Amino acid sequence: MTAYTALYKNCLTYINSYWDKIIFSPAKKKINRQIIDIPRAYVIPNDRKFRFIFYWDTFFISRGLFGTKREWLIKDMVENFLFLYEKYHFIPNFNAPASMGRSQPPFLTSMILDVYEVLSHDKSLGNKVRSAFSNVFGKKDPAKIWLEKATKIAIREYANVWIDTQKIRHHRVSEYELSRYGDSDLGYAHSSELESGWDFTSRFYNRCDEFLPIDLNIYLYKYEKHFAKIAGILSDFGIAKDWEKKAKLRKKRINKYMWNEKSGFYYDFGYKHKRQSEFLSLAGFTPLWAGLATFKQAEQMLKVLPAFETKYGLTITDKSSLAPQIDSTNVPERYKIAIDAILKPKQWDYPNIWPPLEYLTVIGLLRYGFTEDAKRIMKKSIKAHARLFRKYGTFFEKINGATGDKAKNYHYPTQTGFGWTNAIFFRYIKILEDLDKGRNIYNTAKTDKPPFEFAIYH
Repeated sequence: MTAYTALYKNCLTYINSYWDKIIFSPAKKKINRQIIDIPRAYVIPNDRKFRFIFYWDTFFISRGLFGTKREWLIKDMVENFLFLYEKYHFIPNFNAPASMGRSQPPFLTSMILDVYEVLSHDKSLGNKVRSAFSNVFGKKDPAKIWLEKATKIAIREYANVWIDTQKIRHHRVSEYELSRYGDSDLGYAHSSELESGWDFTSRFYNRCDEFLPIDLNIYLYKYEKHFAKIAGILSDFGIAKDWEKKAKLRKKRINKYMWNEKSGFYYDFGYKHKRQSEFLSLAGFTPLWAGLATFKQAEQMLKVLPAFETKYGLTITDKSSLAPQIDSTNVPERYKIAIDAILKPKQWDYPNIWPPLEYLTVIGLLRYGFTEDAKRIMKKSIKAHARLFRKYGTFFEKINGATGDKAKNYHYPTQTGFGWTNAIFFRYIKILEDLDKGRNIYNTAKTDKPPFEFAIYH
């Protein structure tokens, strides 16, 4: 038993037992018209409010399944997303009719490569895939068989939804050849913000549909890099070069419109008014997670980290980016509703800490070799969440980064459980253990330069 496992044993015991409460098996469920049926098991965020499979939640939840007896769920959940795409031609926010107008931040290729990793070392799952495809593919590597099948669907999702070749989802802004959050309604700001996963935030000034978000375009850059990587795995080297070219072009556009040399950070770009946002959020660190930034840029970005860091981890936005308080006493009543909607506190704002974006930032810091900074944040985070667990007997969807206590209620009550928090807590401990053991966490030679590829689950 390591020092971390011993120190946080009660937290890890809770997390391990809680998975059984939120693994949802289609075979056991009752018919519910509020749920779109999907064929395989999945993990819901908690056992109270959120009883669906959510698109981007699933990527973060999978961080807690790697290397455990439950990692078979990663494949099942990705199979559900492939099923949903085949049936509806996009992956909805969650599997319910209420979300059929929008998707969620796209992590499909990351999850597909997660499954490939699992199939590559899990002989039992690999044999099941081999059995399912033996009539068509013979004795080919079952992991590669599955990878090729899944990637074909992911390419269609990329092209038809996010690049929007069919012009249904309104994601592509052709003037900039970059994407925005959209929906099946023409430019409806509210639904676009729901699709962003940041529901809701001051970051978009109630005009989410008018911005090219840095994080979305980074996720799509990651898709292009993943398609190149997968083509290489499948020995389609010409196709790999084509995807590398697409990624290179997107990188160029991201740096042109979203990188700010003066402040040394990445921002959303307001394409409607043709200007860069000045709002600091953790989304600006996603280029480190994706390995898009140069090492020089990464060093500049590191200087911005203190704007988010507290005793308890990283807040989702910088406090100074929020709108100042104003006295609306003399504002006519008919204007107050609109003003209050913009200025009121939102849950994806300072002072809240949201594990998913904190995690992406930590992984980004590790990719560029900033291990001490990453360790410091991970240690703060697990300490803060463990303290709350010991106080309340549960983990929370988000926490207050100023007080270290649970976050207040916003447009729904603060949720307990909680899938992505549990998973990231678990993964931080595993990474810290690897670092403390002196293990080389990178799959690179000593002469290589950042960004590094990992040799560990992350």
